[in-house]
Amino acid sequence: MTEADTRIISYNNLAEFCQSAYEASGVPADEAAIAAQYLARSDLRGVTTHGAMRLSAYIHRLEQGWMRRASRFETLRRKGATALINAFGTMGYLSAHYGMGLATELAAEHGIGWVTMIDSGHFGTAGLFAMRALEKDFIGYLCSNSAPQMAPFGGRRKIIGNNPLAYAFPAGSRPPVVLDFSCTTVSVGQVILHAKEGRTIPDGWAVDAEGRPATDPSDVIQRGGSLRPMAAHKGYGLALAHEILTAVLGGGRWTMHINDIYKPAPDGIQGTCHSFMAIDPDCFLGRREFIEEIGRYIEAVKNSPTAEGSDEILYPGEKSGRIEAERLESGIPMPMPVVRELQELAVRLGVKLIVE
Repeated sequence: MTEADTRIISYNNLAEFCQSAYEASGVPADEAAIAAQYLARSDLRGVTTHGAMRLSAYIHRLEQGWMRRASRFETLRRKGATALINAFGTMGYLSAHYGMGLATELAAEHGIGWVTMIDSGHFGTAGLFAMRALEKDFIGYLCSNSAPQMAPFGGRRKIIGNNPLAYAFPAGSRPPVVLDFSCTTVSVGQVILHAKEGRTIPDGWAVDAEGRPATDPSDVIQRGGSLRPMAAHKGYGLALAHEILTAVLGGGRWTMHINDIYKPAPDGIQGTCHSFMAIDPDCFLGRREFIEEIGRYIEAVKNSPTAEGSDEILYPGEKSGRIEAERLESGIPMPMPVVRELQELAVRLGVKLIVE
């Protein structure tokens, strides 16, 4: 992607635009600000597929009544360090913010906290919510189910989600260690972005509705094709484990019964399920000692010999941390198809989008 294919938007301008768009769609100002910051920060950290590119779809769901304008949470069960929460179709960004916040509160009291949430929505970049635990130098973990994106290993019907996971570990003055990935080879957002830019997708990403290799994004987005599981049967098995740790554990909707964010939701909600965990290292080595030990461990990994053609060994989250720092200064390069979509949304909602 060349400079001619992008436009620069500052993080603050993007966050303010997203907040204004949410408010114009009926979301309370305080909740619009929370959702907007997560959305814009995805782009800030280089995750374009889960950032403002998704805003039009979220706004459409709000306008159609397929997603709650104001959050609602009810504690269904609570025992010790655990809680089960119903989100009643609340926007996924707000649900995940609340869920990891509660898990962190439970960890502060018990040393560990686990929160399972049902009837939520799509929450974008999973790692951002695991990172909430870092505010207290805790370890954060989450997993989620999602709308169907892949067929089971050996099958050809798309009935399983990409069911992502994320870990976040504090690393002192370094960027935190953040592991964030779905159980498919790529996210569906990558396929959507390729479609917006008029590109084919690489061989190995997806199959069509008959299980044959597919390179046309439309085979996945419109014609019933599936994303491939990462690492073949391993990705499939991990996706099932996340389904069990979320929907099955909480009594929520299995992936095959979750509504896609780009399609109508007859009952008004998407129905996604999440689980959040926070751990206080003070229960083990100690917070300060744990962070110091992580630093020594990272140094040992990074100082090991590099392979031919590699200049540096990176750890998970390091590159995103660098991108975030750089884009806070220089702005976010946004693909032109996404910029045009945001500009059209701005005009329709009567809000301002500042593009450099």
